[in-house]
Amino acid sequence: MNKKICLVGGEDVHKRIALSNYLKEAGFQVTILGTSTREFPDYITYVPYNLVRSFSPSADRKTLKWYRKFFAENAFDVIHTFDTKPAFLLPIALKKTKTPITRTVTGLGTIFMSNSLFSFALRRVYYTLHRSIKHRVFKTVFQNYDDKDLYKSHQLITEKNYELVFSSGIELKNINKKAKRNNTPFTFICVARLVYEKGIINLLEAAKICKSKGFEFKILLVGPLEENSKRLNQEILDQYKDIIDILGSRNDVFELLLSSDAFVLPTFREGFARVLLEAAAVGLPMVATNVTGVREFARHEKEALLVEVKNSIALADAMIRLATDKDLASQLAENALKHVEKFSLENISKQYINIFNQAINHKI
Repeated sequence: MNKKICLVGGEDVHKRIALSNYLKEAGFQVTILGTSTREFPDYITYVPYNLVRSFSPSADRKTLKWYRKFFAENAFDVIHTFDTKPAFLLPIALKKTKTPITRTVTGLGTIFMSNSLFSFALRRVYYTLHRSIKHRVFKTVFQNYDDKDLYKSHQLITEKNYELVFSSGIELKNINKKAKRNNTPFTFICVARLVYEKGIINLLEAAKICKSKGFEFKILLVGPLEENSKRLNQEILDQYKDIIDILGSRNDVFELLLSSDAFVLPTFREGFARVLLEAAAVGLPMVATNVTGVREFARHEKEALLVEVKNSIALADAMIRLATDKDLASQLAENALKHVEKFSLENISKQYINIFNQAINHKI
């Protein structure tokens, strides 16, 4: 008899389709709740619902009510969340029920990077909500040490109800092509949401520095612009369009990676930088920042060149070094290609299946 699992997330729950295939093979019947508009395979029961990612108490109350109604009408052996808000909203909604709940902390979000009074107040609310349900959650999965340490220091988890699983995994079986890395001019690619915290300004400044030093690199910036502030907006991007190809959101990211020579990610912080796994899997050498969510995969001068965060000069220097030292680039790419096997979805799914089975077999 199949074990029934419900995966709960937001707009990117379609990224759990590959994991769901491994769950199906392990005897799980999979239901997914989310706000994605993608198509799901027949073996997954997909249920769309409303979830507002931003601060909205009124919308959150409606989500809580929806969760209570849905799970009162649909029974599962275990429920797992993959998004910031469901990580505390779902346990709150089901606080008086007994179905095991597990969750993955995929990142802490913008409120943990901002020093504004509003963000400070939101963090206090966040801590309070998580403390209120820490005994309702069977296991919290962290993708890096810093997130785990923060939760422990604020007593948002118990001493035993957490695990470390680095990344959500990457399906290496589907990747059978490697980047040729023979472009003229040398081509860098950055794939990220275009928000300030991804280090986009630093990449723009680094590109300008590289050009001022006589290096005519081609730099592809791929991803949707999700900010309109004094720090980052379309007008700022337009000032650099003569030295960076700003491509926006694309459906051919894999092909763009294959047609590039190196990957660059100047982010301030990540839960786990999955995009580095994708770059490594196609054989790209990488430049990234030495921050949480990056160094769990990439080690300096092993799989990537790591630079200080918010340092545009160091970023430019690393890009120039990578582009002008073919032996270094090839060694980094080779190392990353070997290292990424540890993060295959096949390996990661085994860790998750073990956690789900523990939750189901646990006696309350």
